[in-house]
Amino acid sequence: MRSSANPRELSERDLHEYTAEVEGHDSQVTGVVGYFYRMYRDEVVARVAGIGGRDVLEVGCGEGMMFDGTGLQPVQMDVSMTRVGRAAGKCRFLLCADGYQLPFADESFEVVLLIAVLEHTREPRRLLAEARRVLKRGGRAIVVVPNDATMSAGRLLLGKFPIRYPDHLTFTTPARMRLWLANGFRVRERFMLPFRWLPFAANLYYFVVAERI
Repeated sequence: MRSSANPRELSERDLHEYTAEVEGHDSQVTGVVGYFYRMYRDEVVARVAGIGGRDVLEVGCGEGMMFDGTGLQPVQMDVSMTRVGRAAGKCRFLLCADGYQLPFADESFEVVLLIAVLEHTREPRRLLAEARRVLKRGGRAIVVVPNDATMSAGRLLLGKFPIRYPDHLTFTTPARMRLWLANGFRVRERFMLPFRWLPFAANLYYFVVAERI
C-alpha cells in the first residue's frame, strides 16, 4: 500500500491497511488515546474472565495488545496484514480475515469482541449480524464504540473543531448502538466510560455486553 494514497479513494479493507502503515505501531499510542485504551482494556479483560468463556473471538484485534500478558488466549483476527504481522508475537491464535465474512462455522464462540471496531466500518449492522452468526445461543458480544456526539460537543466547548479521522467511517452513538443490536441481541449490561479529568466528558465511550438470542 502506498503511503501517498488518498484515503477517500480506498476500499474499506485497503483503508485499514493504509492507516496501519501511516499511523505507526499501536504500542506507541500515548496520551489521551493511551488513557482510553487502558481504561476499556481493563473492563474488557475483566468481563471476558468473568464470563468464563473458553471460546473467545476478538474481531479487529489490531496488533494484539488487548490480551497480551493477561494469560487469556482468545482467537484474534484483523483485516490488516500489516497489523496481523505486528501481532504475531503476542497472539497464540491469530489470523488475517474479513469481519464481514468470518471463517468460522455457526455458533462457534461463547464470546465475540468488537472493541473500537464498528466506527471503522461502513456496515456496522452487517458486522454485528456476522458476529451473531458465530456466537452460540446465549453467548455474549462485548462492544465498545466512541460516543461521537459527546466527543464533538466537547471539542466545540474547548473552542476546537470536531476531529474527523479518515478511517472512522460511521458516526457512533448509544442510540445507534441500541438500534444495531435490536435484532438478535438482548443487552445485558451497558455503561459509559468517562474521561474523568474533564467535567463535560462523562460519556465518551459506550460499553455494551449483549446476549445472542
